[in-house]
Amino acid sequence: MARKERVSKAQMKRICDELCDGRSLTKICQADDLPSWRTVLRWVQEDEDAHEMYRKARALQAEILRDQIIDLVEQPLPDDPKLAQAEVQRRRLEADQKDKYVRQLAPLGIRNKAVDSKDQMSGTITLKWNDAES
Repeated sequence: MARKERVSKAQMKRICDELCDGRSLTKICQADDLPSWRTVLRWVQEDEDAHEMYRKARALQAEILRDQIIDLVEQPLPDDPKLAQAEVQRRRLEADQKDKYVRQLAPLGIRNKAVDSKDQMSGTITLKWNDAES
């Protein structure tokens, strides 16, 4: 007996498109025609196609967040030194939070594949000492 879909493919595509735009899942699912965020997450856990779509959308969302960090840092500061100092601190906090989230969303980059990670190295190193007697 076939399982009844909790989230339609069209709904999942819409949710993933909005995730790619940088919106949060909870905000997206507040629309009247979409299921709750709990239902979406359960569906992602149960359905392989939905999981793959969701994983890719989150990796793309991480790229958008990286761009937002760059935009945030490059914005001009206020002329008043006190306001500028406060704004620097606010931006630092926001950029740090977004950066941490990016690293959690897609630790292996946009394709989120281990083969793309430059930091991962594996293998065996064998060290051998020869006692050469002269």
